[in-house]
Amino acid sequence: MLEKAAQGIGPFNLELEGVGAFPNARAPRVIWAGIKKSSELEKLQKNVEERLSSIGFEPEDRPFTPHLTLCRIKSAEDGRALGKLLSEARPEANAAFAVSSFAFIKSVLKPFGAEYTPIREFALTAQNN
Repeated sequence: MLEKAAQGIGPFNLELEGVGAFPNARAPRVIWAGIKKSSELEKLQKNVEERLSSIGFEPEDRPFTPHLTLCRIKSAEDGRALGKLLSEARPEANAAFAVSSFAFIKSVLKPFGAEYTPIREFALTAQNN
């Protein structure tokens, strides 16, 4: 289904835009760099969600918020301290990068943090196979 979701979408560029926190800056659990609105990325996300829902996966009920996770925070105390620092420093993330593929990745939470294992990569070629 992921291979089918990529069909018709060619390589594209993304731009980082700003730094923020989930769920909020007062008590962050995740620090992220935002990704500027991209019609190609939105199309890919929509295709993936539609394909996966067709085989029984529930669609996400939260709005799509494209971002790059910069770090995860384990303790509430560290979160408050980092949130304060973010509010004071107001860091920016301004960069652009090319996207020519995406990957299906297995994520396993372990005591030392998440372990990520790439399962398969899908090329963006704009060709309908």
